[in-house]
Order: sequence, then C-alpha cells, then structure tokens
Amino acid sequence: MRTSLKLALLTVAAALLPGAGAAPPVLKILVTPGPMDQQAGKGEVAVAMTIPAIGDPGDGPLLSIDLMVPGMARPLAVRGLTARDAGGTLSLTAIPGPPGRWRADRAVRGPLALDYILEIENVPMLQGGPPTAARIDGNAFSAIGSGLFMKVPPAGPTAIRLDWDFARMASGSEAVTSWGNGAIALGSSTPDRLMRGVFMVGRLMHEPRQEVKQGFSAVWAGDPGFDPRPPMQWTAKLHGWMSGFFGDTEVPPYRVFMRYNPMNAGGGAALHRSFLITYGTGVTGQGLAGILGHEMTHTWTANDLGKWYSEGNAVYYQVLLPWRAGLVTTDEYLADINETASRYYSNLLRNTPEEEAVRRFWEDTRVRVLPYDRGALYFAALDGKIRRASGGKRSIDDLVLAMVDRAKKGEPITEAIWFDMLRAEIGEAGPTLHRAMLAGDLILPESGDYGPCFRRTTRPVRRFDVGFDFASLIGAKKVVKGLKPDSEAARAGLRDGDVITYGVALDSLQGAPDRHFNVQVTRDGRTWPVSYLPRGEAVDVYQWEREPGVPDDQCKLRWGKS
Repeated sequence: MRTSLKLALLTVAAALLPGAGAAPPVLKILVTPGPMDQQAGKGEVAVAMTIPAIGDPGDGPLLSIDLMVPGMARPLAVRGLTARDAGGTLSLTAIPGPPGRWRADRAVRGPLALDYILEIENVPMLQGGPPTAARIDGNAFSAIGSGLFMKVPPAGPTAIRLDWDFARMASGSEAVTSWGNGAIALGSSTPDRLMRGVFMVGRLMHEPRQEVKQGFSAVWAGDPGFDPRPPMQWTAKLHGWMSGFFGDTEVPPYRVFMRYNPMNAGGGAALHRSFLITYGTGVTGQGLAGILGHEMTHTWTANDLGKWYSEGNAVYYQVLLPWRAGLVTTDEYLADINETASRYYSNLLRNTPEEEAVRRFWEDTRVRVLPYDRGALYFAALDGKIRRASGGKRSIDDLVLAMVDRAKKGEPITEAIWFDMLRAEIGEAGPTLHRAMLAGDLILPESGDYGPCFRRTTRPVRRFDVGFDFASLIGAKKVVKGLKPDSEAARAGLRDGDVITYGVALDSLQGAPDRHFNVQVTRDGRTWPVSYLPRGEAVDVYQWEREPGVPDDQCKLRWGKS
C-alpha cells in the first residue's frame, strides 16, 4: 500500500554574488523513493525541488513532466503536487491535452519550491515505443530525468545538487545515474541537463563490480535471464577502442543501464553518456553486445542532421568497428551487412521519402527501419565513391570524424556543411546521392564498396508481411483487419476480428526471414497461441558474399591501423 510522504521544503541556495566570478544559484533536489513491488509493478517516488529562479512561461505550462510515452496504455500519475514561492502557495491547474502539464494562477515570485509524488507503475505497452517510461524491476526503479523531474521555463544557468534518501527502500539500495553513483553535483548548467540522464535506484548489480569514474560500466536490476557480465566485458573493450577511433584524449565515462521491456525488447534509448538497453523475450547476451555497438556510436556521432545521419552511420559502424577492432569475425561482419541489405531491399515501403518515414516512425515497422537501413547503405555507397575519387587515401571516416570534431568544438553542424564536405570529396555526385536518398530512391553500393573481401550478388527473400493490414497493430486493442486469404496468417488460422497480443520487436522480426511471429489470439472468449512465418512473396534482393581467393588477413588492409 502506498502512503504519502512528508517532505521537508529545501532551502534556496545563496543568490548570485556580485562580480564577474559569481557562482550560479543552486537547483536543489531531494529524491525519496518508497518501496518497489515488482510483483504488483507499483511503487512511488517523492521529489522535492527548490528552483532558484523561473523564466516566463508565456502561454506554455509552468510545470511539465513526461508521464506517458508512445505505446503506453495509460499515463503515470502525480499526486500531492504543491508549489510555493515568496508569495505563498500557488494554485496549479492541469492543462487539457497531454498529461503532466500545469499552469499557475499568478506569476512566480522568487525561488519556487515543489513537492510531489510520482506513482510508478509498470503500465502495459500496446505497441512499440521508446522504452523510457519509469518502471520497476526487482527491488529497483529506473527512469529518465524528463519522466522523474518537473521541467520549468529556464531563467539562466544554475548549479545542480541532487541527493537521495533511501530510508523507505530495501536495505542495500543505491542510486546510479548517467553522472555516476550517489549524489549529483553539477556546475553551471541548466535544469534541462538532468532531463537527458538515466536514473536507476534500488538494489542493483554492476559490471565491473567496483565503481569506475572513467570508461565503461553497466548496471541492472531484475533477472535478464542470462549472465550480462560477459557481453558487458566485451562492450567495455569495444568502448575503449571506439574512444580512440573517434579521437578522444582520454576514455570518457559511458554507462549502460539494463531493464526489462515487455514490447520491442532489445531496443533502448541513447542519453547523456549512457544507454538504456532492454532485455526480454528473444534477447540474449550476444544480441545485447551487437546492439551496443550501434548505440555507443551515437555517443560520438549523434547530431541534429536527421535520423538518416545518426541512425544510418550507427548501423554502418555497428559491426564494422568491432570487426576492425578484432572483436568479431569477418563472417559476423558480413552477416550484419546482409541483414541490413535484406531488410531494405525486400521492404515493400523502401521508396518512402525520409520526411514521411520520420513522421510515421511509430506507425509501421517497415517505415521505421528505413532511416537505419537506407542510411547505412548510403554511408557505404559514399565510402566507395570517396575511396575511388581519392585513390584510397580518404574515406567516409574522414567526413564523420570531421563532424565529430565540429561537435566537440561547438561548431555548427548543418546540411549545408555536410554538402560542402561531400562536394570537396566527390563533387556534385555527393549532394545528388544525398537528395536521392532523402527522396526514397533506391540506394545501391557498388560491388566492392564493403572492401576487397566482398562482392555483390542477389538471392531470393520473402517480403516481411504479417498477412493483414499493418494498421491492425496500432492502438490499445489489436484487431485483425484486412486478412489476406492466401497469407501465412490465414493458413495459421487467423481471422478478421481476432484480437492478438505479442511481445516481440517487429523491427528485429522484419530482419530475420526465418523467424516465426508468435501471437496470442482471442476469439469468442477463448485465447490460444498461434505461430506463423510473417512472409509474403519472394523477391530478389542484393546481398554480399566472400570474394573467392581473398584471404581473411587481407580484408582490413584498406583501413590501415585504424
């Protein structure tokens, strides 16, 4: 049973001192978690915030918190919300529309003190969505900052001090965040900085077992169903190698937070020098290691150019860099190339323009994977063109590393700058290829664009096809509509009007031509399992194979010692 918590109001930090060297005011936060009940999937977290100054909200909310992410059956709840300032208690009114937004009855005067209780519940997921909502695993909860802390209109830089009170949690509880273990103390910043961090609190497990200040570490709660330590040790080696590749002077801290995901297990979210990765049905330790090659790439290459860039280069590098680091075999690298190629070239919706793919990102898995697959093939094609134009002296690495360097220096990163880089390497062929990619035109690397060990070929692959309208998979209740009479789904016994549920990630299912779709079917009050191969017509797709006569030790020569 949940009970309200009494929270002491935190005092405001000292005001700015006069003079050029004045310290910023301090945003203070005290987090007091209650017991976490994994069996019931419920718990609560009390939060007290003292915010030294508030910007003008204008027509927007004074307070906001992310209580719902796409795919959730319902939002989380906040109770006991109070707000006080120099003028006393403010009256707060919930804003109609998306949950988690409030207006005040007057302007805020001076520092603002907030108290509230976030009710954490493992809300069912009705469809794929970002796995970032607060949830409970074992005796712990995890959340990202935007779903844990109230956001207010900024009023300038602040320092941040966050403390924990574990009195109501299980013995041995601790807090690990994107900034380290325990309390957080950040210098001059903005409150928004906390919103992009991960917070895991309770009885936790670590790899390595001892706290590390720099480099790679992992933390998890609950039982993943496998031993996470071997894949996390592998990932630590890769992280160190990637840090050198991307030009760091020292290995930066990077934390992986593992938790359960009932829908789209294996996915995750990239956050401040950390990644929230999920385990669940069909996820293995080896699979997690492959995912993290992709996600750690984001640490250095993510920017605002678009999903074609951030996701495309992450797919391009996700196994290429481990291969170059000697952490996977040549055959494993080839398998990754072909999985991406197979999913793209067999995709019925592969001609969807990038803008539409981003807009419909959560509507259809066939659309959602396009920035990843098409983007990766675009980077491979660019690499081939740059290598040929430079006689092998330059590659796509040079452009990506230049963008990473610009980001480190705080220099602008725009499409115009990317076009200038392309023109400097391959002339107008660069922007032309780029526009074709954005328009949804077919992207096809040359036969040798993946190196001397591989050549292009074709083979038949059956298109991904669930056997009914994909729109049936959107919404709280998934009802089969538009069943195709000659489909595998129909042969397995599905009918129009059947209600189905499932826990598999459709993105990964789409990339595995031999994997069955396991669903629970409810009809006329009865529920039973059905398994079928979600595939339709066979089409020829481009693939790559080993080039006969080229030994394994010759495969990486084009990259020198990188």
